[in-house]
Amino acid sequence: MVEIRKEVSFLEEIYLILKEQFPDLSENGILCIVLSKIAQIATSKRIQYKEIQRIKSPNIYSIAFILSGGGKDRLYDVLDKHMFSFYNEWFDEKANEYVCNKQKENKEYKTSKNEKGVTIQEQNIEIRYPVAEVENGTQEGLFEDAKILEDAKFGSLFVKISELGLYLEYSQYMNMQFLSTLFNGYDGKISSKSIKNGKREKSIKNLPINCLLFSDPTMFQSISLREKFNMLMQTGLGRRAFIVFQPNKTRHIEYDADIAYQKEKEFYIQCEKINKKFKEIFEAIPMYGIYEQTQEAYKEALHPYIIKLKELEEKTENNLLAKEIRSRELKAIKVSCLLASLNHPKDLHIYKKDMLQAIELVEKLSKDIKEFINYRQKTDDHYDKLWQFFLDNIGIGFMRTNLIYQQYHHFGLSRDKFKDRFDDYIEAIKEMATDKGYFLDIKTVNHNSGKMYTLLKIEESPLAEDTISLEEML
Repeated sequence: MVEIRKEVSFLEEIYLILKEQFPDLSENGILCIVLSKIAQIATSKRIQYKEIQRIKSPNIYSIAFILSGGGKDRLYDVLDKHMFSFYNEWFDEKANEYVCNKQKENKEYKTSKNEKGVTIQEQNIEIRYPVAEVENGTQEGLFEDAKILEDAKFGSLFVKISELGLYLEYSQYMNMQFLSTLFNGYDGKISSKSIKNGKREKSIKNLPINCLLFSDPTMFQSISLREKFNMLMQTGLGRRAFIVFQPNKTRHIEYDADIAYQKEKEFYIQCEKINKKFKEIFEAIPMYGIYEQTQEAYKEALHPYIIKLKELEEKTENNLLAKEIRSRELKAIKVSCLLASLNHPKDLHIYKKDMLQAIELVEKLSKDIKEFINYRQKTDDHYDKLWQFFLDNIGIGFMRTNLIYQQYHHFGLSRDKFKDRFDDYIEAIKEMATDKGYFLDIKTVNHNSGKMYTLLKIEESPLAEDTISLEEML
């Protein structure tokens, strides 16, 4: 059993227990998933933070790039069904109470039929049940779920996507609308869909919305998905989220059956203790409580951090990283409110200690983004083999069908896999060619029925003697 020191925070206590049980997951992977669930639970009480005169929700957006089979889904399941199981019980009880009250309203409205001639049974069928978690969905569905929670006056909207890579790769207009709505929801606003006919409903405001998006990072090695991810970063959804990245699997094996059994047994005992402790904290958090940031927290913790971030941003050349650095201030403020609700739920202040703990956590969770942005295939991968093939055959044109059906074995791929992702591989070769001073020439041949791909070297020609230099032009 994990020994917990008395001075550790509740969040640290949770992490130490989970790290023992999930040694294959990175520290950031565990913390990101745990923080997302804590945000879902705490904001269900509709708590807010007050920073001078600004009052906002401490909601959290997270994206976890962890390899398939890395343990993220099992960890999420443990939190949901064991360590934080009290929350689902609380939510279901409140949801049932809400539906019952709605059914009573229908009955009191008229015993048999309302003015439109709709029976009570039909009205009851139309009552939408509040849900604790939304997976994928549509813009309209997200709005309806948000509308129910706004009317119910409890709970937070929690969006979970199990595989962001697949969601983007096969994205349709409907999917992008959903992500756009989710992006706008960071500030607690959800708008209804604009339609040609019919009355547009008013936007929902100040509803806490949290999200946790999972993905296997290997999917983002394709050019098309990297471009879509960069678009998410530019529009704000990506940079507003905590992004954690674990590109490699580790495997810890306990060969002794007795020890493994005892560890498993002790882990679920600790889960029950955490569940009981968190339930007590949750019950102590007041509905609609506003945690006010103290002057000391701002002057001695947040303000020095803001200066540090601005200095770091000025030194950062990568535009995406600079935007992410800029977002850390707001993340630290939101996290400080969540930690305050855990550390002292009834004392509605954000102290210097809460802010320092939040800053430390934000900095820790922000370390992975640079590595993910620079993430590429290994040097001996399929892309490099395809590049080497073109390099060995420079100046020689290859038809698409020839590459797919006759040359595929040179690239370490099956024919079907190469065919399915042919365009991604070609985009990668075009990018590599440009970086290395080459050009991948693509010509339409055979009366537009096929394409030929030829790698060419870009030759540099000396300037003519009478050419005006750039300096002279300027």
